[in-house]
Amino acid sequence: MKRLVSTVSTLAALAAAVTSLSAHGALSTFDSGTQAWSATGDAAGDLQWSAVGGNPGGHVFIDDRTTGGVTYFVAPDMYLGNKSFAAGTMLTFDLRQVYPGGANQFNDEDVILQGAGLTLAYDLATNPANGGWTSYAVPLSAGAWHIDTLNGAVASEAQFASVLSNLTGLRIRAEYQSGADIGSLDNVSMVPEPSALAMLLSGGALVHWWGRRRRTDVRR
Repeated sequence: MKRLVSTVSTLAALAAAVTSLSAHGALSTFDSGTQAWSATGDAAGDLQWSAVGGNPGGHVFIDDRTTGGVTYFVAPDMYLGNKSFAAGTMLTFDLRQVYPGGANQFNDEDVILQGAGLTLAYDLATNPANGGWTSYAVPLSAGAWHIDTLNGAVASEAQFASVLSNLTGLRIRAEYQSGADIGSLDNVSMVPEPSALAMLLSGGALVHWWGRRRRTDVRR
């Protein structure tokens, strides 16, 4: 009976730890609303939500006013705070742009992280397709991020870790066309480092094994 109680207690503690670790992650599929996302910059109005047309399901979108400035999707609080567990993983999301006529694209900071008094910028390899969804995986590691602008110095490991441990802002570019366009966002995901979860699981198993061994030794 004591062994059963110990096993249950160990598993309960492990489950609580896993839940705590998972809570550091964030996911937005937009199947039931904007999920507290917003927009900033050259937007014609508030961020809009549609239950259809996503990749798949729902998505959010913003209409560009074409009066200057750059429009960004702004992440809600669940993406902010201490996100150290996500270091070394990918920030993933889907983008779509819709514009009339020919392409007149411009370059700018595509993803922006803010925290610890620093601003980090990331440049996507390609702009999203016109009229179709494009999936992206942005590495949450220092090598590809620059300080302040795309022309800034490459962020050091210490700087990136500092930002990720106290994230106060996450923005994803919503417009890529000089002129009228609509930017759409879907399936944003920031999850903990898989190895951290694996270590936690193996650590819990080790604690349980050690407890069983000690009880066996006592009975001998």
